[in-house]
Amino acid sequence: MSEKTVVVVDQFTKHVGTVLRRGWFPIGSNPTVETSTSWESVTVLGAVTDDGDSFYCWTDENLTRFHGIRLLEALQERFGDELVVFLDRAGYFWARDLWEHLSGTRATETVGDSSVACVRGDDLEVWYFPSKLPELNAVEGCWDQLQEWFKHRLVPDLSTLEEYLRQGLSTINEPDIWPYLTSKYLS
Repeated sequence: MSEKTVVVVDQFTKHVGTVLRRGWFPIGSNPTVETSTSWESVTVLGAVTDDGDSFYCWTDENLTRFHGIRLLEALQERFGDELVVFLDRAGYFWARDLWEHLSGTRATETVGDSSVACVRGDDLEVWYFPSKLPELNAVEGCWDQLQEWFKHRLVPDLSTLEEYLRQGLSTINEPDIWPYLTSKYLS
């Protein structure tokens, strides 16, 4: 029996516009920035494995259950067929179509006496994080680094945002996922 690769996944949305921060300005000055936050945005899906490998992709579309299915396929292409994937309960991941694609049935099971649901396929297992506990997901640490990278950058349009994402994602140091999954950061 071979070992499965463990993968945690999360999403991050960044809008075209500025990052608004408070600051000090000289008395009598009136600092203004002409660009404001818009409806245009990019959602990044990020994955980190137990080996420290990562995978990032993004879209300017609203995520649907079909994006969730395609993400699982992309993860298998990138990291191999035998995976254990941890997802949050966002609607595009918590979808009967995704469960059916994975297991052949539209039902799920509850594991033991915990509230973590699991869906199993032949080579792929999807486990769901409990609701309202983002601190269990190591990819949140990646998003904190990306937010810091974007801190004082003006994002005037969608193409600039996509270029900035390429640059910002390359600076991320992927965290070890085990302390997050074993709740060592909750103390």
